Amino acid sequence: MAVLSLTNAHLAFGHVALLDGAGFSLEVGERVGLIGRNGTGKSSLLKILAGLEKLDDGLLQQQQGLTNVYVPQEPELRGDATIFDVISEGVAEHKALRERYERHDENDDLAWVQERIEHIGAWNWEQRVEETLHRLGLDGERVVSTLSGGLKKRVALGRALVAQPDVLLLDEPTNHLDLDAITWLEGLLNDFKGSLLLITHDRAFLD
Repeated sequence: MAVLSLTNAHLAFGHVALLDGAGFSLEVGERVGLIGRNGTGKSSLLKILAGLEKLDDGLLQQQQGLTNVYVPQEPELRGDATIFDVISEGVAEHKALRERYERHDENDDLAWVQERIEHIGAWNWEQRVEETLHRLGLDGERVVSTLSGGLKKRVALGRALVAQPDVLLLDEPTNHLDLDAITWLEGLLNDFKGSLLLITHDRAFLD
């Protein structure tokens, strides 16, 4: 069953057609690598599937309740934040719900809040962040502005993975990574249980 699908998709940049009646589907647990020349619309396709850009025409469908996370080629991270803070952005709803419950506002629907917390596992959001930091070999207290490009990419991937998405959309995930880090990423993605769509020019990584 498709978790995401495009039907008769059209997208143009000026007079250049990037998508011209294209169709695509991503199945549950499927892993797809997207290759092609620069400027042919690969990144735009990923952004459309992530809901960040709109088609000129066509239909985008996704399973109800689906969660997808997009990691761009050059992730934007707050330079003054710690790694722990950035990874925590991936569980922002979890954090907000628990804080809302702990305020015990008499005008709030605390029964619904508690039910939602239990449904998404928000009681232990800090533990999820700490486990992700450990798995990725990251020091949560380090400030983002002090990190290399490769470590920033690792932090962005951690922010995506801590959310435990159904679909992971990655644009050139090996950029800024050395050979050891690419091997680490391969293992990380092999362990990922959801559907995966990635863009890469690294044929060895794709294999």
